[in-house]
Amino acid sequence: MGQQNLYQGLTQDEALAQVRDEIDQIDQEIHSLLNKRAECAQRVADIKHSFGADSPIFYRPEREAQVLRKAMQRNEGPLPDQEIARLFREVMSVCLAHEHRMNVGFIQSPGLDAEQAALKQFGHSVEPIAFPKATEALLSLAEEGLHYAVISVNSLSEVLSLLITHQLNVVGEVNVHGDEAYLVLGHQAVSASGNDKTAVIIEGSESTVADYSRALSDGNLTYLELDGAVSVDGVQSLVGPELNFHYLGLFPKAVF
Repeated sequence: MGQQNLYQGLTQDEALAQVRDEIDQIDQEIHSLLNKRAECAQRVADIKHSFGADSPIFYRPEREAQVLRKAMQRNEGPLPDQEIARLFREVMSVCLAHEHRMNVGFIQSPGLDAEQAALKQFGHSVEPIAFPKATEALLSLAEEGLHYAVISVNSLSEVLSLLITHQLNVVGEVNVHGDEAYLVLGHQAVSASGNDKTAVIIEGSESTVADYSRALSDGNLTYLELDGAVSVDGVQSLVGPELNFHYLGLFPKAVF
């Protein structure tokens, strides 16, 4: 009833014009804030360079996960939480590209939306590059032809030895359609975001570790995901002295 009273005495065209004027004003405010955010992102890049970083790391998955979680937590509608997160992802993607444009490899496979997973994780302001095989994508990543690679969990057992050989880390995870899981691979070490997993590869097809959220094996190596941010020493205490393991770092759990 209150909303109707706002337009009492107006024609439909007059009422629509009033609301559209308000939308135009809001759009102008949003536009101004987006540019201010981009300016802040550029200042972040300048600070990293000014403090002597020859090859600064621009993409911080732990920081992005925190921003997305906060956006969803403070959301009061009417837009759904996941749509709010998607919008903020795109804003961060544009701002990051303003600092440093990245490319991301994905595996083109029938029945899987790997490119969608890459864009969900990084936004549409990255350059997605398709590869026919996970091994090819990881070799390109190892040779620094890619900044990051996104691969299906189902393909992980094909590349476990490459992860070790080229000292690659897991830096994030993505879920698509609720049941398609992907991992984001890169070179950097990631700090704790507050809701994390830790990735390790254990030499052998069996593990004595009891508490893990995901396990995959190629027959010689076993990939494990542990809940929480676990240090190297913490992993050592879990696997025991009799097993050799390779630490792939910690990473934020998928946010949305």
